Amino acid sequence: MPRSGALVALALFVLVGLAILPWATGIPPAAAHATLPEVGSPITITPVSPVPGGVSHTNVPNISATWTDSAGAIDPGQVVIDVNGINITGVQSVVISSAGFYYDVPTILKLPSGNNTVSVFVADGAGNHAQSSWGFVVNTAPVAGPGALAGFSLEGVVLDIAVGAGLFGAAFGAYILYLKRTRRFTFRKYFATHPVNKEYLVLYVPLILAFLVVLFGLFYVTATPQLPLLSPEYVVIIGMFVGLTPFALDSRREKQRIRAYERAFAQFLFEMADAMRGGIDPAKAVIELSKTQRNILRTPLRIAADGIRVGRPFEAILRDMAAPMKSPLIIRYAGLIADASTVGGETAAVIYRAAKDMDDFVKIEVERVNRLTMPVAVLYIAFGVLLAVLFALLYIAPTLGGLSLTFLGSTPLSGTGASASAGATSIGAATLKQRFFDLMLVISIGTGVIIGAFTEGKPKYGLLHSLALVAGTAVAFWIVFPG
Repeated sequence: MPRSGALVALALFVLVGLAILPWATGIPPAAAHATLPEVGSPITITPVSPVPGGVSHTNVPNISATWTDSAGAIDPGQVVIDVNGINITGVQSVVISSAGFYYDVPTILKLPSGNNTVSVFVADGAGNHAQSSWGFVVNTAPVAGPGALAGFSLEGVVLDIAVGAGLFGAAFGAYILYLKRTRRFTFRKYFATHPVNKEYLVLYVPLILAFLVVLFGLFYVTATPQLPLLSPEYVVIIGMFVGLTPFALDSRREKQRIRAYERAFAQFLFEMADAMRGGIDPAKAVIELSKTQRNILRTPLRIAADGIRVGRPFEAILRDMAAPMKSPLIIRYAGLIADASTVGGETAAVIYRAAKDMDDFVKIEVERVNRLTMPVAVLYIAFGVLLAVLFALLYIAPTLGGLSLTFLGSTPLSGTGASASAGATSIGAATLKQRFFDLMLVISIGTGVIIGAFTEGKPKYGLLHSLALVAGTAVAFWIVFPG
C-alpha cells in the first residue's frame, strides 16, 4: 500500500504540474501546445509590423498585429505574446485590445541583430482560439539612400565636361587667331595694359576647382558602397578648403600689409615734416627719402620720386602713391596733406600733425587687437564645450531613440491606430550623428566669420578661423566616430 500510495501521489503531482505549468508561463491551457490556428477557427490574426520576412533598421521597433473574430469578440485577457520565446504580455509598453495589439520595444529589452520571431495566441469568450507566428530581421547598419545624384553617371558627366571644354577651347583659339590676323594681338601687349586681377587667382579659380572637387567627390561617394557615413560631408570640407584657403590667406596677408603700410607711412610723414622744417620742399623731400627708405614703402616712394622728376605735381603723386595701399587711413591723410600743400601755409605742421594722428591710430589698433585675444580664445573654448556636449548627446542617442512615450497617453488599438503606430518613425543614431556634424560645420563657419567681423572689421578676415574650426570639427568626429 505504501508503494501504491506513492504512485498515486506522484500521478497527482504530475497532473497538477501539467495543469498549472501553462498558467505559470502566461500561456492559457488551451494554447500550451497550439502552434497553428485551430482548423475552422473564426479568428484571423494579421501581422502588421514588422512585416513578415521584412527588415527592421532599429533594434527597438514597434511590433503590432490585428485580429478579427467572426464568432464573437477577442478577450484581451486571453491574449499571450511571445518575442523570441520570451513572454512579454505583461510588459508596460504592450497595449492589447479586442482589435489587436502593439508593442514599443523598450531599450532594456532591445532585440538582437539577425532573425527574430513573434508568436501571438488569442482566444474569445466562446472558446475559439488561434495562434500565429512570423519572423523578421533586425539590421541596424546605416543604409545609404539613393541620394540626389544616384541617377547620374560619373562617366557621362566627365565626358560632357570634356566635350564642353574642348568646344570652348576651340572657340577661344579661333577668336585669338582672328585677333592676331586683324589687330596684331599678342598676350604680352594685352597683359601689359590689362593686368590680371588678383581676385581671379585667389578666389574665382579656386572656387571653380572647389566646385569640380565637390562634384566628382560626391559622384564617387554616391557610387562607392561601404564608405563612412560622413563621407559626403568630408568631400564638401575638402572643397571648402580648396576654394577658400587661398582667399583666406590672401585676406590675412592683405590686412598685415595694410598695417605695415600704415606704420611705415606714419614714419614717412614724420621724416618728411622734419625735412620740410629744415627748408626742403615736399617734392624734393620725397625724392630724398626714396633714397634712404628700406621698409615696405621703398617701391612706392621710388615710383613717386620718378613721377616728381618727370614734372608731376606733389599732390597728385601723393594721392597716386596712397591708392594702391588700400588703407582708408592712409588715403584720408594723403588727401589732407595734398590739399594742404595746394592751399599753402604751414604744410610742415599739417604733415607733422597728420603723422602724429596716424601713429596714434596705429597704436590704438594694435592695442585693440591685443585686448581681443582673450575674447577670441573664449569663443574657441565655447566651441569646444559645445562639441563635447554634442558628443555626449550622440553617445546617449541610442537610449533616447528607444525611449517609450506610451505613458503620455494612448488609445486602444484599432485598425487605423495600428497603421499609425506602425508608420511612426524616429531619428536613428547614425542620422543624428550626421545632422549634428552638419550643424557643427555651420557653427564653425559662422563663428569664424564673427571673429573676423569684430576683431578686424570685415568678415573675410575670419575665414582662416572658420577653416580652423571646420578642420577641428572634422578631426574630432573622425577620432570619436571613426565609422
